[in-house]
Amino acid sequence: MGRDEALQLVGNMLQDFSSFSSTIGGLEFYGASPEFKNVLRLCNEVLGSASTEDPVQRRAYIFLEQYHGKTSIAKSLDTAAKNRGIQSFYLDGTLGLTQKELKDLRRSRDSLILLDGLPASASQRGTVLERFNALSGRAILFSPSEYHSDANLDAQVQTVRLSHVDDRPLDKIAWLIGLIRELFRNDTSADSGDLVTATTQLPSSALVALSKVSLGPRIKELPELAARCADMMRLRVQLGPRERLGSEDLTGLFLEFYAPPLNTANGGFRLWVEGETDSRLLKLVSKLAYAAKGVDVAESLSILPLGSGRDGGTSKVPEIVVEKSTRRNRDLFLFDCDQPGRNAKEKLQILDQDAVLLEPQLSCSRCDTEVEIEDFVSLSCLDRFYEHHSAYRPEKEIIRYKAPTGRRVVVEGSHKEALMQWLEANAEFADVENMFFLLCEIRDRFSLRNPLSPAEMIAWKRRLQVDLEPLKHLGSRPRHWVP
Repeated sequence: MGRDEALQLVGNMLQDFSSFSSTIGGLEFYGASPEFKNVLRLCNEVLGSASTEDPVQRRAYIFLEQYHGKTSIAKSLDTAAKNRGIQSFYLDGTLGLTQKELKDLRRSRDSLILLDGLPASASQRGTVLERFNALSGRAILFSPSEYHSDANLDAQVQTVRLSHVDDRPLDKIAWLIGLIRELFRNDTSADSGDLVTATTQLPSSALVALSKVSLGPRIKELPELAARCADMMRLRVQLGPRERLGSEDLTGLFLEFYAPPLNTANGGFRLWVEGETDSRLLKLVSKLAYAAKGVDVAESLSILPLGSGRDGGTSKVPEIVVEKSTRRNRDLFLFDCDQPGRNAKEKLQILDQDAVLLEPQLSCSRCDTEVEIEDFVSLSCLDRFYEHHSAYRPEKEIIRYKAPTGRRVVVEGSHKEALMQWLEANAEFADVENMFFLLCEIRDRFSLRNPLSPAEMIAWKRRLQVDLEPLKHLGSRPRHWVP
């Protein structure tokens, strides 16, 4: 939407707010976007779907970001249903008791079940979703957006995902204006009429410009910003009936609200790796897997380095935990299987975080107790790299003749950028199969959709650990190397 169109829409919003406010169960919700209206439409459709025989049409999944009204909408629907004489059940999906309640309500065809939230534990979440999907009555799941790719969701069920309000600036404006109007509606002073008029005269251009500023996790503090605006508007009205909140006033309020600068974190599930090379390598694996298999192993999973350049590594762990607000069941730290990696894992266990080490048995080298991410690239691929860069030599080479037979090439640190560039231009999916398995296994930990069933994953892992593939595990030493 262009600026002129946005200005016109905000102008209309200020003059007549009725089109931007919807009431459910006596509670008002504010928004202007098709996304927002689609959420309310789906809620009303399920609420009125008593006569339909199709169980899929009687259920819905609604995914919202944190602090975006998930619980408020669910409880308002519960009130609205009861006002219509519908037997309605509001359930907190994060509680263990909910699993039993869902089981007991399975055959309750005439009821409405409103499930608010999901357990953080992947196994418990799977059970809750399985029982939700088996309900014969009307049911709506309200869930945090991070679970929208959960493997236990039914693909046939109607689904709506509401993005963060930072991606819907007009909804942000509607939300702010709606909160201000609420404050003035409850105002019993003699100036209440002037306050309502003052709301219609808010500076549209300033609202449109300031709506582009990211709120991030501080969306929960939007009522505070609305209260500050309302206080300033009261002061202006008291100074004189023609005094209004100007662009400079509004800008000053926003600047005050946003100081200090926000520190926002990526949403969804996050995989933290030691450095940029690790991150680039796993993203390359995702790209090759999509090209070869049509599988997107990066869906709903952000792969992030602990730092950039020399600023990365395991020493950044405590800083990342604090600055990025990492938490169990949403963030996973993946480290090399070496002493620094083991130390970092111990620190994270103290901080109540999830961390794993690379598994030597799953590497392509398979002949050393210590491995790093490059050990998951096939030996024949590494040999092709050294054939191409004939002046390079590895830091060391280990050959094991007894079972499990294997060969390990340890890449010199200063050569890793050259290796990464070469892999991005020349690697094939077969060269990085072991890393593809690693990403699939990580998706399983988060209960994200996977291309293979649990049984297929077990068989695949056994093959990678036991079978000897000469090209992958031994390669062919470059001819120019001296013994």
